[in-house]
Amino acid sequence: MRKGPLGAALAASLVLAACGSSGRSTPPPQGPPALRHPASQVASAQDAEEMRAHLVAASSLYGVGRFADAQAQMDAAKAGYADLTNEVRRGDAVLDREINAAFGIIAGQIAAKEGAPQVTNRMGLMQGQLLDAAITDSVDLSARNDPTVGAQVLVDLAKQGNAAYAAAAAAPGTPAGERAFQDSFGLLTRALAIARNLKGSLGPYANAASGAAGAAHNDGFPLGVLEPKTLQPAKVAADVARLRAAVARRFRVG
Repeated sequence: MRKGPLGAALAASLVLAACGSSGRSTPPPQGPPALRHPASQVASAQDAEEMRAHLVAASSLYGVGRFADAQAQMDAAKAGYADLTNEVRRGDAVLDREINAAFGIIAGQIAAKEGAPQVTNRMGLMQGQLLDAAITDSVDLSARNDPTVGAQVLVDLAKQGNAAYAAAAAAPGTPAGERAFQDSFGLLTRALAIARNLKGSLGPYANAASGAAGAAHNDGFPLGVLEPKTLQPAKVAADVARLRAAVARRFRVG
């Protein structure tokens, strides 16, 4: 069930819909994925990617010495795993214990302010190999191979990321605004990774989708996870709108 060395796991993004139709010989599936798969399967895919978004933010924050903020993102990822744990445990109780234990190990590392490479590598292991395996246990193969599942997750992450960015811009200089900015960073970073991973399934809209996702990230986070003096909610919203439009044209998912 493990997917290879850590480096490969970190390079991989979403397991979902990495395959899927190119659109050249057969038309891609159309409409919401819940038309073809149980809603719980789509929800599990979404839950896993929201966890990944928090892990991305945690790793980036830890790398710049924001230890308390990194732990807050880890706490959010742990809370999100509560929605997956039963499905994962049914498929692989050992994996479930491993994931739950990893949260405690990382919390101890953060409390001890261990070196960034050790801590972020373990976060990367959760984001890559462990969550890849958790998705395998909680999302059926047919749903993982349906590009509209990945497309729906992409759109939902982008919408959430845009909303969080707007909330950050509305509350500059406040703890709530800073947390919203960090959440948005994780969500839109994962949206960009999924858009790139879906390029083979997006057909003629691949460049438009990945370009819009990249623009949202560049416009929103010129300093990475560290908040710049000026936020650009209008630009990010326009970028996300273009991303959603490209995905909708290909899959009628929005």
